[in-house]
Amino acid sequence: MIIRKISYLICNPEHIEQDCDVLISGKRIAAVGKNIPAPDDSIEIDARGCVVMPGLINAHTHLYQNFLKGVSPGLPLVPWCNEVLFPTVGALRSGFETNNYRAAYLWSAAAAIEMIKGGITCCLDMDLTVDATLDAWRDLGFRSVAGYTISNRWIPEEFHPSDEETHRKVLQFINRWHEPGGLIQAFVAPSTPFLCDDNLLVWCRDQAEALDLGIQIHVSEIASEVKESLDEWGMTPVERLNRLELLSSRTSAVHCVHVSDRDIQILSDSGCHVVHCPKSNMKLADGVAPVVSMINRQIPVSVATDGAASNDLLDMWEEMRAAIMLARVSNNDAGALSAADAFRMATVAPAAVCRLEAGTIEPGKLADLAIVELKGAHLRPLHPDRLIEQLVFCAKANDVRDTIIDGKVVMRERKLVNCDEEAILDEVDAIEAPLYTNRAVFRY
Repeated sequence: MIIRKISYLICNPEHIEQDCDVLISGKRIAAVGKNIPAPDDSIEIDARGCVVMPGLINAHTHLYQNFLKGVSPGLPLVPWCNEVLFPTVGALRSGFETNNYRAAYLWSAAAAIEMIKGGITCCLDMDLTVDATLDAWRDLGFRSVAGYTISNRWIPEEFHPSDEETHRKVLQFINRWHEPGGLIQAFVAPSTPFLCDDNLLVWCRDQAEALDLGIQIHVSEIASEVKESLDEWGMTPVERLNRLELLSSRTSAVHCVHVSDRDIQILSDSGCHVVHCPKSNMKLADGVAPVVSMINRQIPVSVATDGAASNDLLDMWEEMRAAIMLARVSNNDAGALSAADAFRMATVAPAAVCRLEAGTIEPGKLADLAIVELKGAHLRPLHPDRLIEQLVFCAKANDVRDTIIDGKVVMRERKLVNCDEEAILDEVDAIEAPLYTNRAVFRY
């Protein structure tokens, strides 16, 4: 595949080329430059009037929550879990007992469609992990990391099996689905420190090291979580994870809203990644993560959407803007976080979280790209010398014209290549209707 006559090529946040080509061979970028020769049978894409950029990477979400879009009861995290999330999980289990596979396929397919159309080429999903989810990703050609989410404390007992059964299921799932270098990877994902005892956390650490997997875990999202950890364990969640040697370069800690200066130093020293979910944190009134302080300590910080229940959209363009605005107002500093910082948090940093050779455009990297059209009034007049700023502050998900994943076109001229989008969304509406009618959470 050859992408020709690219008006603007964002190789990385610091390097932009003009009027050039990108040659793709197999699933990787083969060459970047002007007037690149290509085999006669190459697929050719004309990118005049467009930006070609690394695909956006959503480093943390929960796709099963896609059936909770627009349900906003105005509750903080723990009551929200008890009164909205857990009843929904129960409804999904009981209401779809005879057709659970199709329901999971649909929520995953609808979410992947939304992300592909917004230029997202990969997500890390902490989910009700079932085969249907990964079948949907595979059918649509979407790159994904399945974080097998586990816990053994606090949540209703009917939602988790014994530890022995959990261990068996996790390892079975990893053996079946994990494809290093392929479209689908598996991570171990202990939900959060207060939902896991020490034995489960240590087991996750040991399996990740033995099998060379990533780890993702929610950490210090709300103030009461930190207080309860201090009361029960005599240490913060970050300190507890550090004591258990769970923090390392293979680990991504999601949220990190209520972290102390000592916590930040521990995260920095460990090489751990942090994933920032600004819209989710604002919607649930969790607080403001000290992102600027973390970046200043050389902690790699990514930005992500979180699940649709605590965000409503899987839109990384909005998330980049939210990250900048929240950092600036919370620090009372209009220069606290730059557009280039936010772009890096949506491309380079989450590629490392997902353990991908992606996030930049250069020979040898995975060909995961988004082609953004510059025709909209909201992008005019165009300022080429401020292109990153203009994209981050002005661009919208529907400006994405084409999406390429693993060297294959999955959206061309805003049309999904591998599925009937309208049919899938019609089926989503049909299967959601009885759930909506019967579920108590919609009383809000």
